[in-house]
Amino acid sequence: MLIPINEARKIIDNTDFRKAGVKEVSIYEAVGKVVGEDVVAVKNIPDKNLSAMDGFAFRVSDYKKYGELKIVGALYPSSDYVPELKEGEAYYVTTGSPIPKGADAVARIEASKVVGEKVKFVEEVFEGKDIKFVGEDIKEGNLILEKGEILTPYHLGILTIQGIKRIKVVSMKSCVAASGDEIVPYYQDGKIPDSISPILLNILEKFGEAKYYGVIRDNKEEVTEALKRMSGECDYIILIGGSSMGDKDYSKKVIREIGTLLFEGVSVNVIKRGGVGVIGEIPVINLPGQVVSAITVFHEHGLHVISRMIGKEVRKFEKYLLEQDVTVKHKMDSVYLFKTHGIYAKPLRWGTGLYSELAKADSFGILEREKTYKRGDVIEVQKFIF
Repeated sequence: MLIPINEARKIIDNTDFRKAGVKEVSIYEAVGKVVGEDVVAVKNIPDKNLSAMDGFAFRVSDYKKYGELKIVGALYPSSDYVPELKEGEAYYVTTGSPIPKGADAVARIEASKVVGEKVKFVEEVFEGKDIKFVGEDIKEGNLILEKGEILTPYHLGILTIQGIKRIKVVSMKSCVAASGDEIVPYYQDGKIPDSISPILLNILEKFGEAKYYGVIRDNKEEVTEALKRMSGECDYIILIGGSSMGDKDYSKKVIREIGTLLFEGVSVNVIKRGGVGVIGEIPVINLPGQVVSAITVFHEHGLHVISRMIGKEVRKFEKYLLEQDVTVKHKMDSVYLFKTHGIYAKPLRWGTGLYSELAKADSFGILEREKTYKRGDVIEVQKFIF
């Protein structure tokens, strides 16, 4: 029986799944992984006032009073000692060097006129000009990385400058298997390779270990044996195929027999045959065998379950303006793929197995049945964030 999608979402929200673990690793090992805890700044960056330019550091009130200032020294990024600025004085500073105590502005070298030991400026000066103040970039205690976020190479700079060498990442074992007499494992030559599992394995590796259990024949005993084995070895299971109502579709029947089938599908086209169950506390996501259906079911239900296991939402929902008119002719609400750019979302060709459209898409959304949407209408999409 198909249920409304909001009911399916509530069922997932109200089900206790095994909690995902975390492990501490080097920040360099953590690149591409999902962060397992909030990471906060342990110090201010910069930790002292610095010059943003090559030029002269001074006190604005002194310059307004005297019209020129005496150059008494020079500071560089390597300078350890930070002097106290006296009345009427200026220090030559380079980019990144500390600012003398009491200085409140920097004038650029190209806007400075030096005559002997004195300097004048040919640009407007004001307090705070070209100074990087303590904590201007990062304040101590600020959130650097949020739990559930993917650590990218661009985070390494901020973590390194903070002196943070190790970090906790999500550590769960995900297991993926496909079923079908007509397919072969993706790494083997054959008429129809399992083309969905490689997509999912690469996504799931961001949450820890992802293991491929290959292809299961359309045989109830084999499906039962495989699910029992995976539920004993895995924290999270994806079973692709066998999700429909045919004579050889055993996936949901077996889940119901050895565990609990939370729901067998939702009343939304494309994702309607995607089901979710549990064996003990191990979630089992049963995906359809068509690629667009499988990937959108995974993002709708599979990532929802992972969010519950982590304790942090990893899905990303955003609103866009529809780029062109769309009429939903189906008798059921339907999933559409979209390509977003700027404030607009462009609908792509509709279908359950269109590899080319999935390769173009960066999001998907649900449009209401028998409704015409106009260009400029606001729609909500879920982004393909991985």
